[in-house]
Amino acid sequence: MQPINILKNMAKKKHNQLFKLNEAYFSVHKTQIAETGFGLDHTPRLIEEGFGIYSSVNLKDEIGPLKSNFYRVALCLEGGLQVDIGVETYRHKKNTIHFNVPDRLFMMKNVSPDLKAYYLFFSADFIEEVIPEGILAKRFPFLHYLNTPFFELMEEEAENITQLMYSISNEIAQGLAEFKTSIKLLILMIFIAAKRSYNRQQIDKYLINKQESHLVSRFKKMVAQNFITLRNVKDYANKMAVSTNHLSKIIKHETGKTAGEFIDEMLIMEIKALLRYSELNVSEITHQLDFTDTSHLSKFFKKYTELSPLGYRKKFQ
Repeated sequence: MQPINILKNMAKKKHNQLFKLNEAYFSVHKTQIAETGFGLDHTPRLIEEGFGIYSSVNLKDEIGPLKSNFYRVALCLEGGLQVDIGVETYRHKKNTIHFNVPDRLFMMKNVSPDLKAYYLFFSADFIEEVIPEGILAKRFPFLHYLNTPFFELMEEEAENITQLMYSISNEIAQGLAEFKTSIKLLILMIFIAAKRSYNRQQIDKYLINKQESHLVSRFKKMVAQNFITLRNVKDYANKMAVSTNHLSKIIKHETGKTAGEFIDEMLIMEIKALLRYSELNVSEITHQLDFTDTSHLSKFFKKYTELSPLGYRKKFQ
């Protein structure tokens, strides 16, 4: 084995850059505890080390970019915030819901002062008793990376899911027999309610962003899933069974960006995540992301951020 491969493997073993759902994660999304009477706002402790539910009180102004090893569901009732999932940007507003799955780059920012929202996290192990992870994306299409993870609910649909979240909060507060099983069943009911809305709107057929064609939406989702190993536009064109020229023209026409810029954006998000939340040094990040050398990575990063990798890291220390 070549020395560069040894270093690359060491880097990947040292930090796989997936946040685990544990007590330490509380400080990633909250500024401090709060006595709101809802869910687990008052404590960093989790249920079975695999579940947490919260209100938007004391939510941090910016989270990420980061990856996690757990699922998240968020429902916005008032105000708004921006959510970036891969290279796709969504804006939470009244009665919008979004889902995020493990190992998907996620960022949240631009929180409005009047935000009112509820969100929950759960690990695959926590929900396994009720919904085995292997069938989650099959039963609930908004969890599949090629589908839409973000959509708007009708008023009564949002009220229904809000009440289910309050029921979970009440189960935690009361702590009666089998309350953990009850929580898992309530999560399943939230997913079923969301799926009914998703199917009613035929979201697979009619995308939320009407300005984008199916080709552009699919390209963005594929980039978010494959950017580490596929860096050339030609690779995506081949997977999508279109010519590179056609794909490039459609992407540029509909978004104003080149296809290559979307791939670069995902790489920048990944580098930011590693610099901000991992202990990997710049050399290790260089090898983990298959850049030729640290100089190449530094020039690439500075081109888009106007900061050196170390300068960006120091900004958040």
